[in-house]
Amino acid sequence: MTTMTDGEWQDRLEAFFELRARQISEKPTLDDLCYVAGRNPFLWTDERLLADLKSHILSLMQIDQNSRVLEVGCAAGLLALLVAPNVGKYVGVDLAETPLGVARRLELHNADFHQAAGENLQFGDREFDAALCYDVFSNFPKFRTGEQIIREMLRVVRPGGRVLVGSVPDRSKLEQSQQIAAQLAAGFGAQLAARPPLETMVKQRKLNSLAKLASYLGVTKDATAAQIRPEIVSYDFLKEDFIDLGKRLRVETKIVDIHPRNPYLGTRFNVIFVAK
Repeated sequence: MTTMTDGEWQDRLEAFFELRARQISEKPTLDDLCYVAGRNPFLWTDERLLADLKSHILSLMQIDQNSRVLEVGCAAGLLALLVAPNVGKYVGVDLAETPLGVARRLELHNADFHQAAGENLQFGDREFDAALCYDVFSNFPKFRTGEQIIREMLRVVRPGGRVLVGSVPDRSKLEQSQQIAAQLAAGFGAQLAARPPLETMVKQRKLNSLAKLASYLGVTKDATAAQIRPEIVSYDFLKEDFIDLGKRLRVETKIVDIHPRNPYLGTRFNVIFVAK
């Protein structure tokens, strides 16, 4: 696997979600939400599977109609569609702007969506009853990236409230997980509806002092534009890293299975931190 800098993998990940979301121009269907999130629609449009996921999240987070809930990495709102109708207030944040526009078109009356980095949440301390970051950690090439997000979620959740880091690929079950992925691809691959191929995304970068001087002297025509290739990569983690983090933060930490109907059951895990 090619090693990328923090800026490179983040740019490619953002481009993946941005460019997919740009193909959704109206109120999104469930299939659209799966597409933007990079989920297999033939799997995740199954009502029984979604109902199982919803009840599992609500139970693990111990939330109800009075709860104020934050989701970090909400994308176009697939989980918002499940969680928001069952809580008092839902707030979703994501780094990519266009998917948030798609999420707003879901017209969930008690939901707000904001562009923000998960490692620097613009919310006050103890502002939420619970927070989740689901099917997101697998996007991070290093544990430390997700660690800062966990710290921020714990900061904004009230004492006793739960922080859920969900569907984390288990490094010790990597071979089994790959076999399941291959089986799913063989079963659904031919049925997937064709979508336009993703092009590269142009991103404007701030000039450093040397680049500004070069631009002023006419050495370069456009020092700020970069062509970003969209890419999403799945990374795996050790349960021990989460347990160790909980010990360092001195918060109660539990490792539990993902929801029973998930085909990756046994190869992925959820982590629950209890804020103090």
